[in-house]
Amino acid sequence: MANVAKKYAKALFDTAKEKEMLDLMYEEFSTIDQAVQPELENLKELDTDPQQDVTQRNRFVAIIFGQANQYLQNMLMVLASNRHLSYIHEIFIAFETLFNQHYNQDFAVIESVYELSEDELTSIDSIIKSRTKLSKLKISNEVNPDLIGGIRVKVGTKVMDASIKNDLAKLEKQFIRVK
Repeated sequence: MANVAKKYAKALFDTAKEKEMLDLMYEEFSTIDQAVQPELENLKELDTDPQQDVTQRNRFVAIIFGQANQYLQNMLMVLASNRHLSYIHEIFIAFETLFNQHYNQDFAVIESVYELSEDELTSIDSIIKSRTKLSKLKISNEVNPDLIGGIRVKVGTKVMDASIKNDLAKLEKQFIRVK
């Protein structure tokens, strides 16, 4: 399933890049992804329903996604024809990865025991950029009182943990080794 999603995402990404509409494609696809999130089970049912033929599934796409740009609509029609509408979210995630790589950007989740100020977020932003060599970060701040103090930063698959909870866990491991 992941390979199928990556192939669709790559084709859509290449088309958007070639047509110089990468940002527009991302915006529209993001909106569609958010809209279909609660409906994924219904899309799976539509994909597997033997009574729904290609024409009916394509009509569904035309009605629901008719305002999307031509290239996104074309991909959704292909998804409907191949009974892959339920893959929309996986395709968007793969597309978003390609989009972020293209712009040398990523998402960063900063966990802290309290909501951080704009100045604190800006300071952390510059530190993360220097460590990851990214040009841009899309930062969100999540409050996590379990950290006790400090912060934990997640960028893609990387985690930078500067929390007191992490320091205590390391200290505990050292004490266990000493025994």
